[in-house]
Amino acid sequence: MLGVFVARPAQADLKELFTVVGYAPAVSHYDLPASGSGSATAYTGAIDLSAYYGLTNTWHVGGRIRGSIASDVHLADVRLNMPDGSVSTGDVYLDHRSVGLGALALYRLDTGLHLAPVLEVEAGFTSHQYRRIAHVPTGVAFTIPLSDVSETVFHGGAALLVEYRFGNRWIAAAGAGLQVEPGARVPWSVNLPLRAGIVW
Repeated sequence: MLGVFVARPAQADLKELFTVVGYAPAVSHYDLPASGSGSATAYTGAIDLSAYYGLTNTWHVGGRIRGSIASDVHLADVRLNMPDGSVSTGDVYLDHRSVGLGALALYRLDTGLHLAPVLEVEAGFTSHQYRRIAHVPTGVAFTIPLSDVSETVFHGGAALLVEYRFGNRWIAAAGAGLQVEPGARVPWSVNLPLRAGIVW
């Protein structure tokens, strides 16, 4: 509300280049990266770097690179198919690493003020690594190490942000977004992007 009252006329975005760094805390859904069934929803976070160009005062295009690390993700009550044909129940723990690269399109509502809503969509590919995967069968005190798993998948995402421009040179934005990866072991994430950048 404070931003609305102090908003002032803003410079147009046409032909301007934006470089933006951000952090997005998220809740992600994990499916078991092994033969069997099980899933979990866990807190994750990603750091991203974006660059985009103003085609008009409202439309922008560019790209983004994103990296994420999550340790000790816990999948409870899984059913794991063992190499000998038996089924084991229990928990699975894993470390997750990912790097994503995508193309961006942004629509910034030209309010004529420093404060404005922004809708962004993204599409690209993400490479995932699931490492240090360990199965803890129910009722035992030992762990069974499992093989690392890697995958590269398509991702799509959208976010609705509120952007504020400081002195026609700096921007800050925050909002909420959704990323989906059809057929992947992290099929969806809900995130809260926090970003800051400079206008050239």
